[in-house]
Amino acid sequence: MIKTDVVVVGAGPTGLFCAHQLGIIGLKCEIVDNLDKIGGQCIELYPDKPIYDIPAIPECTGEELTNNLIEQIKPFKFNFHLNDRVQKLTKENENWIVKTTSGKKFQTPNVVIAGGVGSFEPRKFPTKKCRKV
Repeated sequence: MIKTDVVVVGAGPTGLFCAHQLGIIGLKCEIVDNLDKIGGQCIELYPDKPIYDIPAIPECTGEELTNNLIEQIKPFKFNFHLNDRVQKLTKENENWIVKTTSGKKFQTPNVVIAGGVGSFEPRKFPTKKCRKV
């Protein structure tokens, strides 16, 4: 069993930045993602496409954003568990037990779920029903 301060579920930009902030305050993280690489949708779906909605960065690509986030968390030496998916989350006393599809078990008092919406359900665009007049 791996004991840690926080298990971050999701190695996309949100999970990476969250891990960075946790590292700054001295917490140890283990990061789990079902993809085989770090970066989530940014690296998987649009690594070369310009992104314009990152605070303080006028424009960058998904790959640039991912590489910068990876560089930012390097000093903390977090462990990544890629190509693995959280299968079960149970509470035991003051801790969570996080089990993955590969059989890994984590014991932690904190779990951050930073999985993209696509991890849970397909993204559907909201449509308005029009009434014929």
